[in-house]
Amino acid sequence: MRLSITSFTLLLLFAACKAPLPETGALYSSLKNGEARIVVRMDGDDFYPENSHFKGEVTVAENSIRLNLFDQFESNVILSLTDENLFAKRPVQRTIEVTNQNAGSVMMGRVRDKKLRTGNGFLMSEGTVTVDSLSEQRVAIRINGMTGNFNTLNDRKTWKKLEGIIVYKRPVISMRSEAEKSLLY
Repeated sequence: MRLSITSFTLLLLFAACKAPLPETGALYSSLKNGEARIVVRMDGDDFYPENSHFKGEVTVAENSIRLNLFDQFESNVILSLTDENLFAKRPVQRTIEVTNQNAGSVMMGRVRDKKLRTGNGFLMSEGTVTVDSLSEQRVAIRINGMTGNFNTLNDRKTWKKLEGIIVYKRPVISMRSEAEKSLLY
């Protein structure tokens, strides 16, 4: 009897745990050309619905990467990384700090009520953004750290654990200023 109760308890614990983030290859395979999927979890809860499909532009300049993506529900993600030597090491990895949003920022938003024009907006407050792939075939980005609501960003006690992945198949890429295709990888 004791073994059955223990087994049942363990089964409930495993069922309550969220699955790990999907692999980039699996997400990539599920996409159409010009389509992106963004899986973001805040304190273990999914921020965007599973049926969200994003479109938008990736802008690459000599010292910066910027993504501006929107889904069919008017949710959006704006990711910006800047550094004089951003492409010196690949994959590109950038530390995000709430006190230095110019060096890098990740903004995530979603509409809560269209009629009332309300929504939820979060900024990555600290952590790491890793650009695993930046090519004409695929953009794959991992984000890991903490996030805060726009209204309470300065209150560290309100921050949430953040993990996410962005995969964009055959992205729209705009090369700016001195940027060359050699920056892609």
